[in-house]
Amino acid sequence: MGKLVKNYIYNVLYQILVFVAPLVMAPYLTRVLGAERLGISNYVLTIATAFGTVGLLGTQNYAIREIAYVKDSPVKLEKTFYEILELRLILGLLTLIIYTFYIRLASYPYLMLIMTVYIAAWFIDPCWFFIGMEDMGKAVARNFFAKAANVIGIFVIVKSQEDYVKYIWLLSSMTFIASLLAIPQLWKYFNIHFVKVSFSRIIFHAKRSLELFWPQMAILVYLSADKILLEYFISPASVAYYDQAEKIIKIPLSFITVLSTVMMPRLANQFASHNVDNIKEYLSKTIQFSSMLAFPMMLGIMGIASNLIPWFLGIEFLPVIPVIWALAPLIIFASMVGISGDQYLVATGQTRVLTLSYFIAALVNILVNIVLIPRYAEVGAAIATICAYGVILIIQYKVLLQRTSLLDSILDSFKYLWKSLPMLLLVLYLAKVMPAAHTTTLVQILAGGLLYGMVLIISKDKMALLLIESFSKMMDKLKLRGKNSR
Repeated sequence: MGKLVKNYIYNVLYQILVFVAPLVMAPYLTRVLGAERLGISNYVLTIATAFGTVGLLGTQNYAIREIAYVKDSPVKLEKTFYEILELRLILGLLTLIIYTFYIRLASYPYLMLIMTVYIAAWFIDPCWFFIGMEDMGKAVARNFFAKAANVIGIFVIVKSQEDYVKYIWLLSSMTFIASLLAIPQLWKYFNIHFVKVSFSRIIFHAKRSLELFWPQMAILVYLSADKILLEYFISPASVAYYDQAEKIIKIPLSFITVLSTVMMPRLANQFASHNVDNIKEYLSKTIQFSSMLAFPMMLGIMGIASNLIPWFLGIEFLPVIPVIWALAPLIIFASMVGISGDQYLVATGQTRVLTLSYFIAALVNILVNIVLIPRYAEVGAAIATICAYGVILIIQYKVLLQRTSLLDSILDSFKYLWKSLPMLLLVLYLAKVMPAAHTTTLVQILAGGLLYGMVLIISKDKMALLLIESFSKMMDKLKLRGKNSR
């Protein structure tokens, strides 16, 4: 478990930056750009992301899984790397050609042209290799640079509403540069040289990656449909309201979804070695750990929303509050889907179940969006998202429970809901007696977190005690290394 803990810590350090970046940027961007211009920027980013996702043809998770399968064989590892790399470069060229034709028909052609660099970054980024090797430090370093450079650039360059074009340039160029800087890290594993790859091997990988493409395509539909339909039915401002609520929800969620990135290559490697018992043990612990974080985060984000938004985003963004309330269950749903889908089904190659669940969810999402958005705007979009994730949960966990003995772990995880209730009551009480200010939000988070931690310790929660023990051992090892280096 040592390497898993190490990789999780690497990713958590990055997520701290992801957590801090919106805290710093969101209040600035909402006030400088306004809801309309920020909504246009979010819309353009959604379209570019759609092209990148479709263009990759499912090779992201497929590549991670295949590298995890062969990482113990240097010859197979190098061969697999170059085959997948060439496939990704070919897909990137085809995607950019198609995107060029799309730009002529787009609502914001110049902004879409800027995002060409952003799309190209998706295909040259080598982080899939590092994740498959469970070498998370390099992948995290790449993402850290992109995020940090983007934050600094925004404060230096974006000064008025007209600078939203510069904002898009920053996002696009920093992502591309970060991908380029990650490439030299590959030299640690093998010498970079030209390798002739047979066309038949490229077709082989393309066909197999298609198995993971269809579920990703479905995910893309229900992640993009809400913003596209909001822009069509309501306004760009409505897109901004929904996007800001989604970003706030994803701040706590990101600390949990890190587990999927860390666990999937480990589960894939265990599956290749036919270690069924280890897979069950990892999944059981992941369910408990995710639930221990997800339940208090869901209730906590709902409790602080009414006091957070006025000072954080400004009065113009008050419509974000009910969207946060509607989207909050996403923290539970997405963390559980991460376990069943991104970890178990992908690692074990059960892509048909994955595809079925996501396509049905995408259909449900579109239908609910069409019905609810015209009447309830961004709140309707949030309800549609929750409905879609609910469908995924039902389908994936029906299969997961049939093939693993994890029902007891899942039922036991609901204890964290009851353990979170005292924290919610405290947070709501503080919201009533304190004004809407940053100090109130800080007090709510610290007091709520402290109370929840006390409840876990008093109830002698096994997962909490295990984490404390693991952290203590890591600190002891660091102290020992420090003494030995003197």
